[in-house]
Amino acid sequence: MEIINNLIKFGLSEKEAKVYIACLELGDSLASEMSLKSNLPRTLVYDLLERLIDLGLVSYVIKNKVKYFQSSDPEELIRIIKEKEKSVDEILPSLKELQKLEGVKRPKVEVYEGKEGMKAVMNDILRCERKEFLAYGSSRSSYEIIPAFMEEWHKQRIKQKIIMKILYNDTKEAREKIKTKSESLKFTDYKFMPIKFESPTATLIYGKKVVLQSWAKEPFAVMIEDEKMAENQRRYFDELWKIAKQ
Repeated sequence: MEIINNLIKFGLSEKEAKVYIACLELGDSLASEMSLKSNLPRTLVYDLLERLIDLGLVSYVIKNKVKYFQSSDPEELIRIIKEKEKSVDEILPSLKELQKLEGVKRPKVEVYEGKEGMKAVMNDILRCERKEFLAYGSSRSSYEIIPAFMEEWHKQRIKQKIIMKILYNDTKEAREKIKTKSESLKFTDYKFMPIKFESPTATLIYGKKVVLQSWAKEPFAVMIEDEKMAENQRRYFDELWKIAKQ
C-alpha cells in the first residue's frame, strides 16, 4: 500500500497504480494477466493501460497478433516529474503577472468586536506607512468607550506626525469635544457636515483599508482591505470636504 500511496501522490489514480505495479511484477504480459493480478476488470485495465502508455510508463509489442504490455524503467517517473517542473517554471512568470491583474485579488474582510477589537483597529492605523487617515460620519466620541486608550493613542499619533482629517456631524457633542480635547487634535484638520443628528458610526480610510466602525454599547468594526475601494472612498471624502463647513 505504501507504493500505491506514493504513486497516488505522484499523480496516478489508485487503479492506475495497481495496473502499473502489476505490469512491473509480471514483465511482458497480457491485459488479461494484469486484470487477474490487479483484481480489476479486463476492459477497465485496457483503459488504464492506455493512460499509462500516454504517460510513458508502459509500452507494448505485438507478437503473433497479440498485444503484450511492458513497463518502462521506473526512472521514467523522475523524468515525468522533471518535465512537469520545467513546464511550471516556464509559465510561472506569466502566472505571477496574472495574479497582479486588477480584479484577481479579492478584498480582504475582517470583523473586530468589543473594546479590544476597536483598539486593534486603531493601532493598525499607527502601523500604516501612509501617514494620513480620514474619518467621517461620527459625532459620538470613542472617548466614551475607551477613554484612557484614546488618550495614549493620540499621543502616539502626534508623536508619529500622522495627519488626521475628520468630517464631524454638526452636533453640540462634536463641537464640545473639539473644545475639551484640543490637545489631541494636533496634526488634525476638521470640518462639519450639515448633519444635525448624533451617530455612533464612522468610516475610516487609511492606506489600502476602509473601516466601518460602530461605537455603540457593544462596539464593532468591519475592516475591508482593497486598494480600489480605499481610493474611491478617498475621492468621496474629498467631495464631502468641499461642501463641509468650518
